[in-house]
Amino acid sequence: MANCNQRTPEDVRKVIKIAKLHESELTDITQVLMFPHDGGRNDNLRLMQLDENLLKEIEAGNRLVFKGDPDENVVMCTENKTYDVKEAETSNSLLLVPDLLYAASTGGDEVLSNNSMEGDSDTSFDKSNNSLNKSNDSDDGTREPRKIEFKDVVNSFFTYYELKPCKPRLSKLRKLLEATLYQGPELEYAVDKSKLLDYDAIFEQVQASRAEIDMELEKIQAVKINEHYRLLDFDYEFRVLSYMLDLIEENSWPLNRISKQITFDSLKDLVPVAVLEALFKFYTIETYKEENVQYYQYKQDKVCRFLARVLLKSAGKFNYAEFLQAWRDSVPEGMTTDESLLSGIAIVDKSSTPQVVWGFSESDLPDDINERFKILFRTKAKWTVDEISPYIESYATEKLNVNALLTKYARASTQNGVRVFSAKHMK
Repeated sequence: MANCNQRTPEDVRKVIKIAKLHESELTDITQVLMFPHDGGRNDNLRLMQLDENLLKEIEAGNRLVFKGDPDENVVMCTENKTYDVKEAETSNSLLLVPDLLYAASTGGDEVLSNNSMEGDSDTSFDKSNNSLNKSNDSDDGTREPRKIEFKDVVNSFFTYYELKPCKPRLSKLRKLLEATLYQGPELEYAVDKSKLLDYDAIFEQVQASRAEIDMELEKIQAVKINEHYRLLDFDYEFRVLSYMLDLIEENSWPLNRISKQITFDSLKDLVPVAVLEALFKFYTIETYKEENVQYYQYKQDKVCRFLARVLLKSAGKFNYAEFLQAWRDSVPEGMTTDESLLSGIAIVDKSSTPQVVWGFSESDLPDDINERFKILFRTKAKWTVDEISPYIESYATEKLNVNALLTKYARASTQNGVRVFSAKHMK
């Protein structure tokens, strides 16, 4: 195409005639595409296919952020969603021509309209023949001179990025924060300060949108201490929560009349205010106001579940009846324990004599779903849907629910009239 800028109207008319077109069917503007020399291509550009939602994000001026370390598959994030990014090939090359004129800018719409009105009564066969006949007409010298415009092709593309909504990849967040567990101010000297993360550092490293990261930070109970997000060490959290719960008996509070002010005044010399604020938010809900004072109540299920984890952490396999009694004794008077609260943190074996229970936390399992299923079935040969769901539901999507996951990765059978699942390939 080196001599494209030498093209004349006569050259264009020859091409039109060879193509068996007629100038009456075309506008008087001819656009000649100019391909760049080898060193003139812009190789920093990529094409990306957008759905309607992503297009609206860009039109609104919102940020789209690509994320991923060298060993991770890249994702793209809006403010509240995460998209998987895959490179797809096209069957034809795609040309990027920034200043290309479309029909409306060249009078093409008017030409098409006129031709359509003239040929409404013609059959498609007649139209085809008329076009061929016109293409062989001689130049009568009355045509308007053709305008030649040269358009630069910025680059040619044979691939583009395909974006599909996906689940945020949040498991990395807990791993990052576990490197700097908060064990109390007296042990801060042992923390590697270079691994402390503020929000911007978390956002940069975790493949999820801001909204999804915010939800996960709340879910894993991250505490903001001196602008850095920290997970509380399990034993330290138990110590502080025990301080808080002991105040119920010390002050003879009804369970729905917990005073935040008295709690903070009593513990501010023992526990940093940031930690008190966070744990009070995690473990309580508002109940009612009296004389302009807001009162609170501890979340029974959350407190009972945490205290169950405390017992299971140090016990190994526990006689189930003895565990239930110890669990009831450990919670504040008036709170009620329930076996359903053990879902996702413990396994109960009622087939053994005596019945036993032991700690088995979902957060301790590997991220790879195949490895996770191996460990699940190695730990317990057969599971009901309700038993196994807490350990795999994080992998479920709109198109693949828990039952579909079990169909794919496990084998179903019936035991004593109950549907159970076991390893697909048993030895």
